[in-house]
Amino acid sequence: MLKMTQLTKQKNKASAFVALGCILLSFTMLVSLSGCEKFLELPVKDKVPQDKLFTDEQGFIDALTGIYVGMDKPTNGGPSGLYTTDLTMGLVSTVANNYPAASTFSGKDGLYANAAKYDYMSTVVRREIDGIWGGMYNNIANVNNLLSHIDAKRAVFSLDRYQRVKGEAYALRALFHFDLARLYGQNPVTGLNDKAIPYVTTFSAVSTPFVPLNVALDSCISDLKKATVLLAQTDTTALNKVSLDLFNGFTQNHLNYWATKALLARVYMYKGDYANAEKYAHEVIGSNKFPLITNNVNSASSATRDRMFSQELLFSVYCNNLRNYSDELFSISSGVSLRFPLANQTTLYGGQAPTGVDWRLTWFEKNNNNNSYERLTKYTFDTSPEQYGMLQSNVPVLRISEMYYIAAECANRNGDIANGLIYLNSVRRARGLADLTNITNSATLTTEITKEHQKEFIQEGQTFFYYKRLNLDLKAASGTTAVVTVPETAYVFPIPDKENEFNR
Repeated sequence: MLKMTQLTKQKNKASAFVALGCILLSFTMLVSLSGCEKFLELPVKDKVPQDKLFTDEQGFIDALTGIYVGMDKPTNGGPSGLYTTDLTMGLVSTVANNYPAASTFSGKDGLYANAAKYDYMSTVVRREIDGIWGGMYNNIANVNNLLSHIDAKRAVFSLDRYQRVKGEAYALRALFHFDLARLYGQNPVTGLNDKAIPYVTTFSAVSTPFVPLNVALDSCISDLKKATVLLAQTDTTALNKVSLDLFNGFTQNHLNYWATKALLARVYMYKGDYANAEKYAHEVIGSNKFPLITNNVNSASSATRDRMFSQELLFSVYCNNLRNYSDELFSISSGVSLRFPLANQTTLYGGQAPTGVDWRLTWFEKNNNNNSYERLTKYTFDTSPEQYGMLQSNVPVLRISEMYYIAAECANRNGDIANGLIYLNSVRRARGLADLTNITNSATLTTEITKEHQKEFIQEGQTFFYYKRLNLDLKAASGTTAVVTVPETAYVFPIPDKENEFNR
């Protein structure tokens, strides 16, 4: 068990953050640094009797922690994580054409090769897609179970713990449903009234009917507003700080108050309610809690290399196995990795006016097996415990840069190109690039905003959702040059057969 003096000594070291990330939010003073793997084996809702789990404050915190762990839990018993692979660097990034050479990648039983061809009905892709559905609804069931007990036990909570646990639970329920709607529902431009997903708010074995996309989005908004009211009553100041009370430390690994507001901006943007999207994006930016970086912390020569731009993360999921996930897909030594053609990298990040070297270029490294390809290293970090890179065991879910892009797009839609440029250039400067100054029309600014999404969110899955939100031609928008037929259904993952059979 960590002693208080040990934590004090570690306070300003990356290893303290590793400890916090390892236990993922809670189990106050329960797990030592050497116990990361053991934590992931601790029983949660499905293995602990409810009358024991929900008897005291720690039981509720443990249950909430189990839900966060479920965001990394592999689907179908496989080696890949839910948010830490499938919804970020893995499947969703592949169908967004983040990896132009993916169709030649034979690893993972052909999962990515088939996904790159949009063969969603192939056995291996369908299994993964079904696993995402099941994993998300399992997380939702655990959230609803917690919420069904918490009010009756309010008296067991101290300080602001009741508001924090309940607020984060509401926010997580909204996040899971929102991502399900974005994956399995129609695009919001033409399909707002089409049936999308069940929005489940009770812990029950009774099936929940499917609702239209607009109803699902409104339900997300309702849950997020409940969450913000609760979380506004909590301490919103300490985000990336070590605390002896580990539930209060490094709350960027929580769906915290500011991340919840950012998620509201994202949901409103997806729905097409640009006024509210702009409002919440401005609130998060104006909080000044997540400053954009001012120097290249991603530099390969930096002693504290930080590929994640960690201070900009609104919400991230800790993944104890992240390096293995990344190496399995992107390792140079394997020779069969998800490679990135050098020509595509140059087109996307290089040769842009005005001049400037994009700091995001250091996400790429030479492929020793083939000099015409490079590999992506956003989720690779140094092994030395003295390296700040250990913080990169976090997989981004929400970034402050997205709030700037939302603000830029909303201003552009209002005809305010000048303010749109201000927000876009803020991120460009934080990536080593000079300001854009010669944009005089909305279409050109839209093009530049799209480029920024493509560069910023590579390996994070968000470009796919950006294309889908606008119902863009996926092949044209993603720059797919391979001989691939992109079907009209490429934006919509198939509902599992069992769900269609019993809940339609």
